[in-house]
Amino acid sequence: MKRFFSLVLAISLSLVLGVATAGAAPATPPPLPGDVHITILHTNDMHSRAIESKTEIGYSRIATLISDARKANPNLLVLDAGDALHGLPFANLEQGASIVKLMSAAGYNYMTTGNHDYNYGLARLLELEKQASFKILAANVYKDGERVFAPWVIRNVGGVRVAIFGLATPETAYKSDPKGFVGVAFNDPIIESRIVLAELKGRYDVLVALVHLGIDDSSAITSVKLADAVPQIDVVIDGHSHSSLAATVLKNDSNALIVSADSYDTSLGVVELTVGPDRKVAARTARTITLATNPSIASDPKIKALADEITAAQGPMLDVKVGSTAVALEGKREIVRTQETNLGKLIANGMRDATGADVAFINGGGVRDSIPVGDITKRLLFTVQPFGNLIWTTVVKGSEFKAILENSVGKLPAADGRFAHWANLTYAADAAKPAGSRVSDIKIGGAPVDAGKDYVLALLNFEFNGGDEYTMFKGKAYKEFPSDAEMTMAYLKKLGTVTADNIEKK
Repeated sequence: MKRFFSLVLAISLSLVLGVATAGAAPATPPPLPGDVHITILHTNDMHSRAIESKTEIGYSRIATLISDARKANPNLLVLDAGDALHGLPFANLEQGASIVKLMSAAGYNYMTTGNHDYNYGLARLLELEKQASFKILAANVYKDGERVFAPWVIRNVGGVRVAIFGLATPETAYKSDPKGFVGVAFNDPIIESRIVLAELKGRYDVLVALVHLGIDDSSAITSVKLADAVPQIDVVIDGHSHSSLAATVLKNDSNALIVSADSYDTSLGVVELTVGPDRKVAARTARTITLATNPSIASDPKIKALADEITAAQGPMLDVKVGSTAVALEGKREIVRTQETNLGKLIANGMRDATGADVAFINGGGVRDSIPVGDITKRLLFTVQPFGNLIWTTVVKGSEFKAILENSVGKLPAADGRFAHWANLTYAADAAKPAGSRVSDIKIGGAPVDAGKDYVLALLNFEFNGGDEYTMFKGKAYKEFPSDAEMTMAYLKKLGTVTADNIEKK
């Protein structure tokens, strides 16, 4: 009896943790007594937008929606497709622990890893998983030849065997902070999916891929390519490209249902499945819940209280000193949007220092306050750079800088957020001339720009993606780094004390 119990336990653990067992596939289960309805709620690319606001749902309201969905249908799964644990100070101050607490309390079941979930390092990500009540699934993440996370799981949902497997984007290797995954391999998602299929053979009725792949054409492997290559997949819960459900459906030409819920906590995705008595998916529908369509979503009081408690506890962390300045650093709105200032140059220099770029710029709209002489705390720095924008690098030809600069000064003399503050680049501009013909004498590193030369440029992801009408970067490859405030913080620690002299250093 003891030996039999041990065998059953081993098989049960293999199903829960996604570890294949040797031997023949399980026997075919009997037909279901009738249709089974399954609901999947999902999020992606939250980037630590955890607190409810006019535009962000927040985990407190997500918890209410989860509770309501479970009351309507106990056959419920709650999934996240990655990039949840890093972004704003709320997450970064505790290296993701605050987000894990709220996701666990709200009732998430599984998540896969987004590229930015590695920004604190792999060891920290593994610590966070231990703190979580949900499981991380990522079949294609390896270290020293071994899978780092559980590759898949099988859940009995209303008598239906639902297999869920996770996939991380191989782009993590160059679209996140490299220090986060030294020695980690992100294997080909399609090849890994086929390995997973072999491991799951005969074990499931419904196959769900929880992936951080996206639908961008610039990605070598997208969720659509995955679904085309692995037609056994019934549903793909996607992230990475910050795509709406409508955009995802339009792009999808596969037989799978591929869904995504925008980004930054603006949508909660809902998938409804009907599984027939033959254990096959008979119907699949998808929709999203937003504040625009559901403005009266109530907050779960327990989750709201937990979020408030975390915020209060973070107060002392925000008062930690990260540097000091011997000169006042100018960040007034009407000034940083019309002329370069020492604070803008300091931030741009920090971006360049952290990324190794030839040139860097920060838009005036990304600088929200001044810094007086004295100590600089995290609280003050996050007031100056509150948005959690990421630093991206891309390669541009010398000939392309004219268009970039013309856009920067195109609204002068009016104050506009597009106005750029530069590191290692100078130019002349005449605002009296027509927009588009104002810039001349462009120099990089003190030398005239070489029109045919490739330069590495560091900028915010906001501008790269067309914000402030910087449309010239469309289609370019890029490499990702942590947030703007984190880069500035690291640079301040390096400088120690900001002076008029070290602000000017290239």
